[in-house]
Amino acid sequence: MFGKFKITTILASLMILVLVASFTIMQPEKEQFFLSDSDDLWAVYDKLGKIRFNAVNTSIVGVSVEKGRDIINKGYSTKQDGTGKTAQQSPYFKCTACHNKEKEFDDLSNVSAQNRLNYAVKHDLPFLQGSSFYGLINRKTFYNDDYQKKYGHVPIIKASNTDIRKAIQLCATQCAQGRALSDWEIESIIAYYSSIGLKIKDLNLKPAEKKEIETIINKGTDLHQAVHLLESKYLATSPAHFANHKAYTPITEAEKKDTESFKNGQLVYEHSCLHCHEGKRYSFFALDNSKFSFINLLNRTKADKDGSIYKITRHGTWPLAGKKAYMPLYPMEKMSEDQLTDLKIYIENMAIGNNLAAQ
Repeated sequence: MFGKFKITTILASLMILVLVASFTIMQPEKEQFFLSDSDDLWAVYDKLGKIRFNAVNTSIVGVSVEKGRDIINKGYSTKQDGTGKTAQQSPYFKCTACHNKEKEFDDLSNVSAQNRLNYAVKHDLPFLQGSSFYGLINRKTFYNDDYQKKYGHVPIIKASNTDIRKAIQLCATQCAQGRALSDWEIESIIAYYSSIGLKIKDLNLKPAEKKEIETIINKGTDLHQAVHLLESKYLATSPAHFANHKAYTPITEAEKKDTESFKNGQLVYEHSCLHCHEGKRYSFFALDNSKFSFINLLNRTKADKDGSIYKITRHGTWPLAGKKAYMPLYPMEKMSEDQLTDLKIYIENMAIGNNLAAQ
């Protein structure tokens, strides 16, 4: 009797082991995650449990990436129902007057004005007042720092600091001096921004860092560490600090021979000033590479009035009745004091016929 019970127990145990083994074998192996340079940063954050902000409201009819792209590039798109065209958003500006759509830095964690200029020259981009739309969907705040200190008492500007939709509307109605955007137009712009969000390749991750992120995602532990690592590779906000204008001082003998500053100033002039003023693209004030343009700018700067390159760069101009095309200011992060000095050295040398680049 005892022997029979023992055999039965052993057989039952073996059956349980077989069932457990079979169940284990039948379980599909968890697919391993491997990080790719082409991966969208937000898609990786999703795997890490990071709550997505600036998400598109897809419940609104008529929203599309294509319409958002057209509004940015052309100032209009097809209508919400797909028939005909919308009214022009602004008769004075397109978004690309002040914003690039491409990456503006090799290293997104080092956003110095000179790094930005070097990248613009290397990739033949304009050197503009506004931040690029590329990666904007990954930013948490807008109209930062001195925009809030100086204009934060205005409700829409204060609200725009943490609300991408209000920031877009502010840019449309105030910066572009145009009509207000409909909700589907704003969501389409956000959809377009999402299509040009940061990619893993933009973060310059080291192989060991990529491996660390892959291991964390595959194990499903310490997710916050991977989030912090990724966030350390770029700025989630665009700094903006204003500066007072400088008074004019005559060019020195040393500056008449300073080829390095001259050439850097030439890059600023060609990638910044001419972007808007050549052929009056976005301005009533025309500039070109003629000696007359340089003499005109120098005389305005010497007079220390509103036409001074120091004043107009640091304070911009105001839209006027019948003349709403105006010049936005350059924060120091977008044009440094050294770059502004180099611009002045270039302009004054060219005005007196001293072209150091030709020597």
